[in-house]
Amino acid sequence: MCLVSIVNFLLFTNLQGQYKSTLTCPTCSTTSVTFDPFMYLSLPVPSTARRAMTVTVFSTDGSRGPFSYDVSVPQFGTLSDLVQALSAACTLGDDETLLITEVYNNHIIRYLEEPSDSVSLLRDGDKLAAYRLPKHYEKSPLVVFTHNFFIEHSGADSVTPQRKEFEAPLLASISETIDGLTLQSIYLKLLNPFQFSKSTSSLTDGERCSGDCAVDPMDATPSYQDESVPLEDNPERSHCNTNGCEVMDGPTKSYCGLTAVSDKEEDMELFEFYLTNERNDIQHARIEMNDLKLIETTPNRFHVSVHWYHSASRQYNTSVLNNLPEIHKLELIPKESEDCVALQGCLEAFLKEEPLGPEDMWYCPCCKKHQQAMKKLDLWRLPEVLVIHLKRFSYTQFTRNKLETFVDFPISDLDLSSYIATKNEQPNGHYHLYAVSNHYGNMGGGHYTASINQEGKGWFKFDDECVTPISEDIIKTPAAYVLFYRRE
Repeated sequence: MCLVSIVNFLLFTNLQGQYKSTLTCPTCSTTSVTFDPFMYLSLPVPSTARRAMTVTVFSTDGSRGPFSYDVSVPQFGTLSDLVQALSAACTLGDDETLLITEVYNNHIIRYLEEPSDSVSLLRDGDKLAAYRLPKHYEKSPLVVFTHNFFIEHSGADSVTPQRKEFEAPLLASISETIDGLTLQSIYLKLLNPFQFSKSTSSLTDGERCSGDCAVDPMDATPSYQDESVPLEDNPERSHCNTNGCEVMDGPTKSYCGLTAVSDKEEDMELFEFYLTNERNDIQHARIEMNDLKLIETTPNRFHVSVHWYHSASRQYNTSVLNNLPEIHKLELIPKESEDCVALQGCLEAFLKEEPLGPEDMWYCPCCKKHQQAMKKLDLWRLPEVLVIHLKRFSYTQFTRNKLETFVDFPISDLDLSSYIATKNEQPNGHYHLYAVSNHYGNMGGGHYTASINQEGKGWFKFDDECVTPISEDIIKTPAAYVLFYRRE
């Protein structure tokens, strides 16, 4: 036997282990078992670091007012994690689903519909709006309303009216054929939660004001049907805000943001509707209410720009429409409960049963077609020298992350006996640590060191050409990347 063959034989004997891989068809329960060799265990590193995110949820049927929820998701979690947390926070019904969108410059710029996308794609300063929709809304087109109102702009020589857009669009599902009157009815229904109550009707024209307002908006209560919206907590409602005093019909009028709710027939003159595209470019002239067939085959998303008259602006509390909160900053869990996971937790995450990805479908010989089978890994045989790689680096199509999670690994006795699928003719499953490879830095660059236990002499740190003795109690760090164990 040649020297190379001997070396390879010794390496394989000492370093090579074996998996048992079981695939199970979710339809007929047919199983397929294979055995695969491994030279090292590459274990995922579960992270307990969390990210606090704020999302404002809107109804799409006018049944409740918007409300902003603070939810906590894994630091490198997915949109599926965000939807799950937000659904629980807003008590989403079984017949409802959430459509989360990213809002920028008063428009929806992205629909967050891919569950596997990472939340790390969302920046701290982004603004999110979620809409409660019927469970199977995908079968119906959506109408997206952007809206604007007049504000007073003081120049050097004159006062001129300018239009300003409300920050938060409104959204609803619609039928495939829609007319002008139906479009207005849908929009008015969406505005129901923002409408001031009838108590504001006691305000007379004499109580309206220009310039500095003397009327206390706390005397008027918006008719939110969702009692969870604490309007009195908003400091903007303790004085006349931008949406009140500055809204105007033309250059000569300015009122407080409160007045009587108009009769239904007067609603016809509150708004102007225009068909637009996604960039809010107006496509044609104003939509008239007597348009019997505004559009016969509605596209998947139908965009409308609504121009508010001042009379409309005085009837609705628009502070939520004008002030979407930003996503909160990244927050790690408090230091007293550090982001820490045991090595056994990494191993269990690696061995747990999970479905194959859509791109890795398995051909079931019984069903005669590709199926998204369940996959289960088991440790079948362990090597004399066990190398464990901690997967601290994660890659997606758009992101690259490094996990700084502290992994608590045994030094003197790693017991894997309970994880071995077969007990027949197996050596003992106890190992002790003799070396650690550490990585310091991030995805852009870093530095490697090694900690090695020399029999009878203790632990040493190898950092380039510098070798120094170290104590055993500083071996464990968040930089640990590759662990080397020898069977006892």
